Amino acid sequence: MQLIEHYIRLVQRLKPRLADREAEVSLAELSDWLHCTERNVKLLLRAMGKQQWIRWQPGRGRGRKSRLLLTAEPEELVLAHAGSLLREGRIQEAIGLVEQAPLAERGRLRFHALLEEALGYRKETVAGTAPAEVLRFPSYRELGSLDPAFATRRTELHMIRQLFDTLVVYDRASSRFVPGLAHHWEEEQDGSVWHFYLQKHVRFHHGAPFTAQDAACTLQRLADRQAGSPYSPLFAPVRSVACPDGHHLIVRLNGAYPALLSLLSAACASIVPAERADDFGRLPVGTRPFRLSRREERLLELAANPEYYGRAAHLDRVEMWHVPGVYEGRIGQDELGSLNFRHYWERRYVMHEEGWREVQCTDRGCKYILVNTRKAGPLQDAAHREKVSRRIRSIPEEWAGSRPEGNQGPPALRFIRDLETQQDEGLYAEAPPAAGNGAAFPADRPLKLLTYAGAGHERDADRIREALRSEGFEAEILLVPYDRIYIDASVEEADLLLLEQPVDEDEEWTLMTLLASPHSPLRLCLPEAEGQRIDRLLADCAGESSRSRRIGLLLEAERLAIRSRAVIVWYRWQQAAAFPPALRGVTINSFGWVNYRDLWFADSPAW
Repeated sequence: MQLIEHYIRLVQRLKPRLADREAEVSLAELSDWLHCTERNVKLLLRAMGKQQWIRWQPGRGRGRKSRLLLTAEPEELVLAHAGSLLREGRIQEAIGLVEQAPLAERGRLRFHALLEEALGYRKETVAGTAPAEVLRFPSYRELGSLDPAFATRRTELHMIRQLFDTLVVYDRASSRFVPGLAHHWEEEQDGSVWHFYLQKHVRFHHGAPFTAQDAACTLQRLADRQAGSPYSPLFAPVRSVACPDGHHLIVRLNGAYPALLSLLSAACASIVPAERADDFGRLPVGTRPFRLSRREERLLELAANPEYYGRAAHLDRVEMWHVPGVYEGRIGQDELGSLNFRHYWERRYVMHEEGWREVQCTDRGCKYILVNTRKAGPLQDAAHREKVSRRIRSIPEEWAGSRPEGNQGPPALRFIRDLETQQDEGLYAEAPPAAGNGAAFPADRPLKLLTYAGAGHERDADRIREALRSEGFEAEILLVPYDRIYIDASVEEADLLLLEQPVDEDEEWTLMTLLASPHSPLRLCLPEAEGQRIDRLLADCAGESSRSRRIGLLLEAERLAIRSRAVIVWYRWQQAAAFPPALRGVTINSFGWVNYRDLWFADSPAW
């Protein structure tokens, strides 16, 4: 433990006794507080005195305590030391130091400014090596599993896209599927057998060559219900896979399934090695232009993959720092992304940066609320659901004329921004089905509103509770770990669920995950009759060869879900990236982040 850390502990324990920055204390007490012998306490006090942090006056005579005077302002000392660590590139130590010594608001803001200087984009030179281009940004939470078969949250999905390749890629700009790890594919006449011919000379980040066996194991794991992937039901059309040789994959289906390419381009279908370590979700291995080079409690570091088979990344390193304490009450409740690189938009962080550029867009996905019609109670009555839906959907209208907190954007009509039209306003004018048990709404039982911490959910849950209260409905907010949201028992105990729907490049895949998977919280909340109608539409969709007609059927299924008032599509994020003019290649992807491979510097940055 460093001397400054001993000093912080000393100050925290002395604080209740301090009068004019002075207090009585015995060596025995100091020994207990600092977890060392009295001899070592004397050495520490001597070192602190030499630094002019304290003045120590030993007690004279039996039973008399010594006196200790703080001659340095503790907060100034911590900030000075943290600043020195940041300048040396020792970010983890600086953050840890500040978290040990809780700062007042003014001190937190000063550390925030120091951290801004250490994060962002820069070129770093280490003796004997070429300059490295580095991007650093903070995150309010530590990432979960990066195993593609199990990730469902947008930030994890974004990182998976930086680390892994899929067999095919959906190109939204041209609305077609293009080669990924498969350079060519063809289907046999009846559409139940597909052949994929794979790229050669591809290696995983740990050096093993990529072969058809890796692709086969990836698909077999997804199709295996026992493996536990939430995406497994969507891969039910896959009957078997075979590898005639190392670069030829044959996928046999239970019947013609024209949407197979949508399955294979999804993030969950990212190709993983056939042989995986037990901690693969924490330390994943893919084939993309970035590899996971370090993962610690506070740091996730990506390094450029020098053996990538395609165009290499221009950036040398990407660092994501987990710093929740610094942003508590400022950025911590919103998944804003960073300081010098702002994946989401909050204009007060941008206006003071003269010459900086900004790209903006409205998120393709949305916030939404599920109304659990399967739970016995008043929300089984469509009239109650209609009233709740109208009140919640009116909240974004109350933001008109003044910019709301965080990054709330416009109201949403459908789950996917690209697929909504003005005619969709009628979805909310339609009367819901006249079904229900006619139960009166009990005043003594509050609705249970279930959500998870982060992404602004705490703030939004409070808004929903206040809005419902104005209509005579009481609500109790239940915050649960994110992973529990997708456990059936969590859905069953809730009346309302506040969630966020990220949208991948392929909108057909996103609609399938929402509507076709029995693990989808939406399907678990739908009235049984609507679920049966949606299943009939999905059956028609499975054999439809036209992608546009398949999406039309999925949109009709979505309409049925919205009309049941079991789904309240709410609002979209307003996203932006702010960046120095020397940085190029900045565009916001479907997940609201930036693809790091596309970033490059036009000249030497000095930030």
